[in-house]
Amino acid sequence: MSATREDDLSGGARVRALARSWVPTAFGSSLLAWEIPVVAAVVTRMPQGPSALAALGAGLSVLFVVNSPALALAPLVVVARAGHGLPALLRHALLTGIVGSAVMLGLAALPAVPAVIGLPTGLHDLFQVCLLSFCTAPLAVALRRYLHGRLIERDRTRPIAVATGVRIVVTIAAALGLWRAGLSSAAVGGVALSAGAWAEAAYLSTAVRRLAVTDDVRGSAGRLLAQHARLTVTILLNMSPALITTVVLARSGAAEESLIVWPALYGLLSLGTIPLSDFETVGAALLRRTGDVAVLRRFTVLLAGTLLAAGLLVACTPLTHLYLTGFSNVPPGPAYLGESWAAVLVAVPALWAVRGQARAWIIAADRTPLLLRAALAHVAGMLAFGLLLPLTRLPGVACASIALLGALAAEIVVLRAGGQPARGGRKVRR
Repeated sequence: MSATREDDLSGGARVRALARSWVPTAFGSSLLAWEIPVVAAVVTRMPQGPSALAALGAGLSVLFVVNSPALALAPLVVVARAGHGLPALLRHALLTGIVGSAVMLGLAALPAVPAVIGLPTGLHDLFQVCLLSFCTAPLAVALRRYLHGRLIERDRTRPIAVATGVRIVVTIAAALGLWRAGLSSAAVGGVALSAGAWAEAAYLSTAVRRLAVTDDVRGSAGRLLAQHARLTVTILLNMSPALITTVVLARSGAAEESLIVWPALYGLLSLGTIPLSDFETVGAALLRRTGDVAVLRRFTVLLAGTLLAAGLLVACTPLTHLYLTGFSNVPPGPAYLGESWAAVLVAVPALWAVRGQARAWIIAADRTPLLLRAALAHVAGMLAFGLLLPLTRLPGVACASIALLGALAAEIVVLRAGGQPARGGRKVRR
């Protein structure tokens, strides 16, 4: 939809137009949010299931950090295409993925890594196998996020939902097939998730081929790298708490039980947060087209309220128990531990929405250094809570939940204090 057409719409119609642009990415991400929980449910039903689940959760926390440069590619395409052109961005995406895969291989080969994290000795071998099983994932994620950026920049987000459906089907089929084939329980999760990511990238590439290419821009490689670095640092700082959380879990009370239940509990939380993955990118694209801050703000209020209500429903009913013990097959002891502290996480998805709105304005206004400041506040909060809470008698799940909530709140405070549009303002200046 053109900027002129959007300006002609009423306020409610503009909110609905934003929803139509975001919903395909949210629907795709909502399907994606079930990917890890389903794989985890398969893993827990295999030999050494609980230990393999703990290794999978720890391995994913490392992968999230390594994938940070790849995850930054979607917003990079949105903000850098006009200045650098598509061929340079594609080459940059391929290099980013190759480097990430090499890092995963290197970490899998270092026996000291699980000890540095603080994992119990019985998980060391399973953890290294899990890291090895993820070695191709960074390249697939880099291509996927580059293609996401292409589609979002052109406001053609519907293929993303279809591609994610393809990914989910392939991931689940791969997990079930590898289970029946007798692959190591520690490797099933990584191989299945990587297969799904490659399938999604393959489908997205067919959708992107239909987009007309109208530019032949050649920008400075150094400037492109600098833009990517700024976006990557922000994502890296916001992904690193996943690894910090693993360290907190491993070094707090009830460490092994906490490490077992946390991947399942965080998977439940992700059903509300992963759909917001591209909210800031879609919001930034809207602001760049129309500058309409009021629409983004109204939509964020509606979205955050809905997420908070959904979180309260899950926490105040037996849904959490059914998810952990029935669907995820978590053993009774770790499951009870997770249920006892699930209420602490209720506000997290709503806060993600608020954070996404603040980030969208900053990205659209090309003030990305503010993202770095806010991400540093997030990590600082996570480290502070992560250092202090394990000194208490609280179990690891409680320490991780409180630290996650506190760090997210600290980041939002810095984002909003760093310069947001005036409440009465409608347009953002770039």
